[in-house]
Amino acid sequence: MAAVHAQDLRVKQIRTLLDYPVDLVKEWLQSQNVERPSQLEVNKVDELIKIMCLAWASNKIDHPNHAQNSYLKHVVDAVAKDADEVLVIQNWMQYVQSPHQSSVQA
Repeated sequence: MAAVHAQDLRVKQIRTLLDYPVDLVKEWLQSQNVERPSQLEVNKVDELIKIMCLAWASNKIDHPNHAQNSYLKHVVDAVAKDADEVLVIQNWMQYVQSPHQSSVQA
């Protein structure tokens, strides 16, 4: 069995963390004319990660810009500084769900 490519593993870990539907990942990959994240440039994989994260936050934050800004501030900046991406996203998820956010109440 071949080793799992780092980009494939990265997407799988984050997809699982966010409980993002695998069908939507497959659809997005097909729209990029590939079957696996490892067939994409890293910046395209970053885009997929961002799509998954913002989709997760979409019903937790009133304003889409707030989700995007917090994602950029908490995730992109930290990962750029070599922080562990999965850990950073977990922390961001806690931040989004914390009471100080003006989130949509179910």
